[in-house]
Amino acid sequence: MSQAVSQSAFTSQLKKYYFFYTGGFLSFLIALAIAEQMGLPRVWIGYVFLAATIGLYAGIGIMSRTAEVSEYYVAGRRVPALFNGMATGADWMSAASFIGMAGTLYLSGFDGLAFVMGWTGGYCLVALFLAPYLRKFGQFTIPDFLGARYGGNIVRTIGILSAIVCSFVYVVAQIYGVGLITSRFTGLEFGIGVYVGLCGILVCSMLGGMKAVTWTQVAQYIILIIAYLTPVVWLGLKHTGIPCRKWRTVRCCKRSATWKRNSRPIPKSRQFAKFSRIARTRLTPA
Repeated sequence: MSQAVSQSAFTSQLKKYYFFYTGGFLSFLIALAIAEQMGLPRVWIGYVFLAATIGLYAGIGIMSRTAEVSEYYVAGRRVPALFNGMATGADWMSAASFIGMAGTLYLSGFDGLAFVMGWTGGYCLVALFLAPYLRKFGQFTIPDFLGARYGGNIVRTIGILSAIVCSFVYVVAQIYGVGLITSRFTGLEFGIGVYVGLCGILVCSMLGGMKAVTWTQVAQYIILIIAYLTPVVWLGLKHTGIPCRKWRTVRCCKRSATWKRNSRPIPKSRQFAKFSRIARTRLTPA
């Protein structure tokens, strides 16, 4: 009972922290927009944005530092479902996905959706058929799970090699995306941008492990979902007028309903008098 109460208090505290974080991030964006209107060069805006985000993630990583094995590998197994989903979504909306999805759709059109559905389906398969058994067996990594499930070091070695190959392919795309984004934001060379991004990732994940990575990815999710939704909402507003057009329609309907409700019906005696006056006017000879 006490554990459930402490978990509920922990979740409410997390919601409060990230609510203030979202408000601070939006205020930071507004401040950057005002500074740009006042003449601050875009290069300096990129420097400020990059330094602020890396400093924020590094601060979360330092505050989440831990020496416990369960905290380092599985974040203590007490991450709420909502924040766990946000961290997983941020992992999906990474640099490789953010840039690669747009590039794939631009190059291949609707055929590129096959790649999007492929890695999204892979996430779902891992979450449904692999992650529950890792938790059930009390293991932290896939090679440990394979070794505990099937026994022997051969299966464990195969799992290690498979994880290295898959991670290497994905990390190469991630590092390239980090260098590309850093160089575009700040004007640095591509190689320097890669090292700057890797230093930020190292500070975020080295001290706290999965605990630091999880809370950092929740913060990244808030930034990424705003970055995803802003152009979508803007394009929808520009091409369809929704929700502004729908809001105007609803407002007109409300006004019409209010007018009908407030208007008083004309008495029958007045209606008959008006009809008689019109009839006499039309029947009277000129």
